[in-house]
Amino acid sequence: MTRSSQRTPVKPRAGRTLRVLGATSTGLIAVGAVTAATLLAGPWASALGAPAADAGAATVAVDPAPALLVCPAPARLPEGLSVGDSQFSATPVDTRSNVLAGVLGAAGGSATWAPLGGDAEPLDAGAAAAVTVRDAIGGSVVEALPGADGAFREAGATTSMTTAGDLRGLAAAPCAAPAISQWIVGGGTEVGSTAVLTVQNPSARTATVTLDVYGPSGRVPLGSRGAFLVGPGESVETHLEAVAPDQRRVAVHVRSTGARVSASLQVQSLAGLLPRGVDLLAPGSAPATSVAVAGIVSDGQPLDDPHAPVLRLLAPDDAAGTARVSVYGQDGIVRLRGTEDVELVPGAVTDVPLGGLPAGGYSLVVDADVPVVAAVGYFRSATTPDDAVVQGSLVDVAWVPGQALPAPGDAQQVAVPAGTRAVLSVGAVPETRDGTDPAGDDTTAVVRVVGTDGTQLAERELTLTPGRLQRLVVADLVDGGTPALVTVDGGDVAPVVWGLELSTGDGESPQALVSTLAPTAGVEGAAAVRVRAVDARG
Repeated sequence: MTRSSQRTPVKPRAGRTLRVLGATSTGLIAVGAVTAATLLAGPWASALGAPAADAGAATVAVDPAPALLVCPAPARLPEGLSVGDSQFSATPVDTRSNVLAGVLGAAGGSATWAPLGGDAEPLDAGAAAAVTVRDAIGGSVVEALPGADGAFREAGATTSMTTAGDLRGLAAAPCAAPAISQWIVGGGTEVGSTAVLTVQNPSARTATVTLDVYGPSGRVPLGSRGAFLVGPGESVETHLEAVAPDQRRVAVHVRSTGARVSASLQVQSLAGLLPRGVDLLAPGSAPATSVAVAGIVSDGQPLDDPHAPVLRLLAPDDAAGTARVSVYGQDGIVRLRGTEDVELVPGAVTDVPLGGLPAGGYSLVVDADVPVVAAVGYFRSATTPDDAVVQGSLVDVAWVPGQALPAPGDAQQVAVPAGTRAVLSVGAVPETRDGTDPAGDDTTAVVRVVGTDGTQLAERELTLTPGRLQRLVVADLVDGGTPALVTVDGGDVAPVVWGLELSTGDGESPQALVSTLAPTAGVEGAAAVRVRAVDARG
């Protein structure tokens, strides 16, 4: 098997500029947004030679910085996998792919969508939001300026649906802000599996990208194959099964210098000629000692079922540790053997089986004594039609990335892909997670649904009991209209974690395909900064 890594040059985006803040020996230093002015207190102030108080600082009005999201390329069959036989074709049906993006609270006319490296086009403005739905061919970029007043929200998702063939499955991933460090957990590179990492550079500068791949035995040596360049407006694909083969389970760390990039991972498996699912994996949070995963679905598989949900964990640092896993359903905490004390070997990817859960939706929280990254994979099985050439079990897979616990009161949003049955799975996280029954005061969350025409379709306030999950069908919240965005504003009592479960059909059909979207955090658009003259010489 050979490495397949390709660089796709495209035309740089028109009108994009790079703003650089230079430093001199003596001058004005912008020390932060008004909302973050308290950073001047303590060690930062001492390091700058400035007083801990805000004395002498002036407020200067500034234009808010553009908020940027990069949408992953749609799922497609990796090159060389199609056998070309009409009876056993790997692609007997077309894959339907689209990208949906929406922005709330943008400065007038600033919300745009563009193919990666291409020219920007405005989103269709509505009364509550600007929204666009387009066919997805490659990666794309959503950009907007936060308005001066009101909350700013931005979300998008790429979705691919294939009903037959090697690519059978529902693959969906949210658009994400580019970054210099990203962790993706899920998939594998054993024989029959592919894992195609796509790195996109939306900036006007070249990025130097370095990969770290972790497997069951630790970090996998990649040598020179673990570093490459991604030019402005370009994307690069790397087949992990070529650079890190025979890994039953993997986690990937993507690091970049020179420019921020966006990464996604397409995973796909086959058992002979039978598809075993496909999904687009988005980055989760950086390593943290408390990580939540929401939007998990169990079909009631027993503990020993290979298609039961599974929690994947990695402690990337050098220290060993242990983790406790708390699982919450609609009826409260669910106790599973083997989740009370999970041993974490440094650098080794560990799977924790979640079989034995009754059918339904779940969220979980991992609390560890060392920083971890996490994701949950869940599966849906179906039998082949009676007239199928090859008989057996068909499987689709969904990987849900772990997220650091939000602060109480945080706001998040997610795009709602067309043609799917979307279920909002939301719950409050108990403060104490020691295996006892959850306790604590109820909190609230406000759910809003915005349609594809940019109007608000629904608003509902939920009362959330810590440790008890609520699941709501998005279509049932609205009276007419097509949902495009869901926003959730958490209450001030406890962290609120949630995800958007996606499936095809009515949710009960054994042929249904599955995926889950994690929400995107809200962005504060500062309209002013505090500045002070500082003597920074020697």
